[in-house]
Amino acid sequence: MVVRRIILFIFSGLTLWSLSSRAQESLDSLTTQTADSLAVSTLEKEVEEPKEIMPFFSSASFIYDYGKLAGLFLKTEMKQEVGAQIEFWNRLVLVGEFGTAKLEPNGAYQNANYISEGWYYRAGIGYKYDMNPKNNFALTLRYGQSFYGDKGRVEIFSKSGIHDDYVEPFNRENNTAYWYEVVLSSEKKIWKGLYTGFHMRLRVMGYYEQQQPLDVYSIPGYGRTFDNTIPAINLYLKYAFEMF
Repeated sequence: MVVRRIILFIFSGLTLWSLSSRAQESLDSLTTQTADSLAVSTLEKEVEEPKEIMPFFSSASFIYDYGKLAGLFLKTEMKQEVGAQIEFWNRLVLVGEFGTAKLEPNGAYQNANYISEGWYYRAGIGYKYDMNPKNNFALTLRYGQSFYGDKGRVEIFSKSGIHDDYVEPFNRENNTAYWYEVVLSSEKKIWKGLYTGFHMRLRVMGYYEQQQPLDVYSIPGYGRTFDNTIPAINLYLKYAFEMF
């Protein structure tokens, strides 16, 4: 009887020891796995690249509208335009543009030749978004103002000779106009700080000085006066001095 109890006690003890050993092994394994997971997670966090913090003043750029070179091959216009842009935090964009234009549109008025010539500027603010390290977009709002003069010569001849011929030259100086623009820009980096891109503009007329007897036909920097809104596309090259 006593021997049976001893054997039962020993067997029960062995069983409990075995169960406790297995439980301890499971706990140790779980602890080890947890520790390993935490170590890996910590290591991954340590090797993660830190988020790049852009400097307050991140870039300064010079811009040239090379699309205006087409005027070298046209008799109706001669234009030049340059610009400058500065960026803050690689997001906030301040931009300025300056241009000159001489416009001689065909058929501006019947029985009259017409020339409009002057200079203009635009200034604006917007937001830049980087799609990837080589491509970005920007949306800006701009204000434009033009200072120009226009001139021409009205000629009306009587084929029958019944009426006198009418010839009237005109030359109007110191004209002004202003307008607003919404500009969507897209550009791609082609080498270091050199970018190529395009502007898609929507110009909205604000005010220009109307003239008599023939009204102003074209405004340098804006376009034809009989359109209150004018879409336009400009091609440009930009070189940026980047601080990041």
